Amino acid sequence: MKIVGINIKRLRSLKKLSLRDLAKRLKITPSFLSQIETGKSSPSLSTLKEISNELDTTIGFLLGEESPGESSPLMLSAAMKEGTLMSEGVRVTLLTSPNQNKQMEPLLFRLDKGADSGKSYYKHFGQEFILVLKGTLEIKLNDTPYVLSKGDSLYFNSSTPHQFKNIDKGDTEAVWVVTPPSF
Repeated sequence: MKIVGINIKRLRSLKKLSLRDLAKRLKITPSFLSQIETGKSSPSLSTLKEISNELDTTIGFLLGEESPGESSPLMLSAAMKEGTLMSEGVRVTLLTSPNQNKQMEPLLFRLDKGADSGKSYYKHFGQEFILVLKGTLEIKLNDTPYVLSKGDSLYFNSSTPHQFKNIDKGDTEAVWVVTPPSF
């Protein structure tokens, strides 16, 4: 996650935001933000999303997924980068080539046993679709839990406070489509 910290610090500096100012906006401590920027700590998925929102960028950019203008519509499995660790036990793989003109972002989420999105709910503009390929995933929308097993899907407005957790005895995999792209 060192590249994430480097990109956060670079964007924060370009926006002339002090570490304290950005931390205050994010409602985290300056110490924790410093640890993220130096690669000593990894932010939760929800914190990473909040950071990307505050810095007017995408999670994909923070992860080093530079977006070339136009790219091939074909994404061969050999070209897919190994899943990026988003938080403890949660790896995300981009399923399409980076393109700033995309209107949706298909992702492959791989969650280790017990892995989750963090303790707090998060929300953002847009919509999401999830299809579970393997395992069992619990998604909470507001405080209503939905349990999805292999083959189950869920569609919801991203403005609904949500969080997720792998409740399977093993790994869980899901295709997750987010619109507009935020990764």
